[in-house]
Amino acid sequence: MDKMISCKDLGSECSFTACAKTEVELFRDVLEHGKAFHEMKGFSQECYDKIRSSIHEGYCDIEEEICKYSDCPVRE
Repeated sequence: MDKMISCKDLGSECSFTACAKTEVELFRDVLEHGKAFHEMKGFSQECYDKIRSSIHEGYCDIEEEICKYSDCPVRE
């Protein structure tokens, strides 16, 4: 399964969700978003720990995952 986190998982009203194959990729995406939209400069240890504890598993492309086990919907 992939790794996922959203700003809402961290108590923000922001609708951003990051999804990646690894935690390293996920943290890269979260930091990039944080710098662009939340004026972050980096992660404090407290911030890192909060993010890490909020990561959950899911699928970045749920349609692709469903297609492994059943007929795929026709894409137009």
